[in-house]
Amino acid sequence: MNTLLETARFSRPYLSRYWFRFVIGIVLGILFGASNGLFMGSIYVIATRLGDPAHIEKVTEQGREAEAKKEEGENPALHGLKAKATAFKEEFYVLIDPWLPLKDRALDWKQCLGGFLLIPLAVILRGFLGYGSSYLLAWSGQRITNDVKIDAFRKVSSLSLDFFQKTTTGELLARIENDGTALNTFLKLGLSDLVKEPSTIFFLLGAMFLVNWKFTLISLAFAPLCIIPTRHVAKKIRELTRKDFTTNVGQSSITMESFQNVRVTKAFGLEEVHAQAFFKTGQLSAHFNIKSVQSQEMLNPIVQTLNAMGISAVLVYAFWTHCSLANLMFFIGALMAFYTPFKKLNGIGVYVTRLSVALERLMALFRLQPSVREAEHPVAMGDFTRAIEFRHVSFSYGEGPVLDDISFTLLRGRRLGLAGESGSGKSSLLNLFFRFYDPTAGQIEIDGVPIESLRIADLRAHLALVSQDILLFNATVAQNIAYGKIGATREEVIIAAREAHAHEFIEELPQGYDTPLGERGIRLSGGQRQRVAIARAFVRNAPILVLDEATASLDSQSEAEVQKAIDHLAEHRTVVCVAHRLSTLRAMDHILVLQKGRIVEQGNFDQLLAARGIFTAMAARQSIFPQAA
Repeated sequence: MNTLLETARFSRPYLSRYWFRFVIGIVLGILFGASNGLFMGSIYVIATRLGDPAHIEKVTEQGREAEAKKEEGENPALHGLKAKATAFKEEFYVLIDPWLPLKDRALDWKQCLGGFLLIPLAVILRGFLGYGSSYLLAWSGQRITNDVKIDAFRKVSSLSLDFFQKTTTGELLARIENDGTALNTFLKLGLSDLVKEPSTIFFLLGAMFLVNWKFTLISLAFAPLCIIPTRHVAKKIRELTRKDFTTNVGQSSITMESFQNVRVTKAFGLEEVHAQAFFKTGQLSAHFNIKSVQSQEMLNPIVQTLNAMGISAVLVYAFWTHCSLANLMFFIGALMAFYTPFKKLNGIGVYVTRLSVALERLMALFRLQPSVREAEHPVAMGDFTRAIEFRHVSFSYGEGPVLDDISFTLLRGRRLGLAGESGSGKSSLLNLFFRFYDPTAGQIEIDGVPIESLRIADLRAHLALVSQDILLFNATVAQNIAYGKIGATREEVIIAAREAHAHEFIEELPQGYDTPLGERGIRLSGGQRQRVAIARAFVRNAPILVLDEATASLDSQSEAEVQKAIDHLAEHRTVVCVAHRLSTLRAMDHILVLQKGRIVEQGNFDQLLAARGIFTAMAARQSIFPQAA
């Protein structure tokens, strides 16, 4: 019940968008349950008329007796209820009597037609009501699930980089897809049964009480015993579902890592290693699923046994009270009809159990907050006109300091180079530029305004990134370039490609700018991919250009081509350039040399070489300044 309440609270904002179809689906589900009671009532009516020709007179007499006993004051509550029931049956029988056959009475066309159509009409009505309810609830559930997945995707996208460093891609996919699927399964299948099956039980009970309340109480005496095994199975399935989720995350991670790094996988002959790891996690997942099915299916024989006990109790009571054959047939049929709803309700218990685990993870995801947050009243950023200032900035990922007391000023239109060995803090400093992280101490300002107070989207709109990690999307060339500026026109895309010296090779592709690049742009060479990335920076037309080892992974010929495009891109822009190849920093106005997160040297290229310090030693190792070796 708690899970259902949590599901209702969680789904309420989404449900309000599709409430009309959802409510109609609920109403049709309730009417479906009523049609089951009508179907069993139809069978009872036919059986009664076949076995008791004087049924109308008998019902009428029973009604009179009940009314008399009520007036005499004998058990007024019980006899009042009985009088109402018999009065209802009397009116119903009088209404339908001309249209139904009766034993020992001559048949006419009305009786033939009514006898032929009574049960088929009940079945047709039941079928259409069930179809309408299932369709409308599934329609609503599918859209609610899609909305939840979209919000989960947006939530994950809004989180800061530290979240992605602590979470695997496989887990993120599982949270969005698997948990969304669990919600969809419940809304599409479980919710429909949750409406229809209790309604069926309720109306079947009503029909049974109308026929014989004592039979009803005896036949249902064993039903409460189903609660104990159902709760036990639900608890076990919840635990197995959690374990299965963890296993599926591991399997997804193996798949993604193997395929994304397929060159390394093949180069080192790791195909079978990854296949064995995939197999082991798959076996473990299969084990958990089999155990879950085993626990679920154990409920069926238990429910069937208890149902059989109820039928046996009815048979014994029928012999003891010498009840009519019609009553006995009706109650045995009703108890057998009870089995299907109870079985489906047990299945719903499994859906609900899996849903509860999925909801825990989804709600935990939606409760997460980015570590880098928008200011409560953010300031709109105008044109960049003066300078970027780092004032005593320190930063840590949670352990030791990565940046320690960094201070410098970068004037508009100037070019700043960052040099240092791996792990010196260069990439961390760039992350602070984009506000992927916030400093643990100190202040970063643009034109005298702290970047924490600026609108994040405005800040990043002033920055264009060209990175060593060239990321192209599985889209066309034109779309990949246009991602630099949302709403970029085709003309702007082509101009950007020309500026990046990419237009010529793009035109030679099979479909030109409409050529799909494949995942990660695998259909292009490294230099071509980098020039598409530079075109993306061109179309952005941001005043601040950030270069993160943009040519580090290229061969000498490709580097020359790309460097030419970068030099053109850097014209009339403020540049921050991280470079492992120090020759790239010759054009920088000022260079900061970092070591263990601190600025240990600074100056222009020639000044640093002349200083005979750390920069000179790095240059010597790259044969730029052999005298210092």
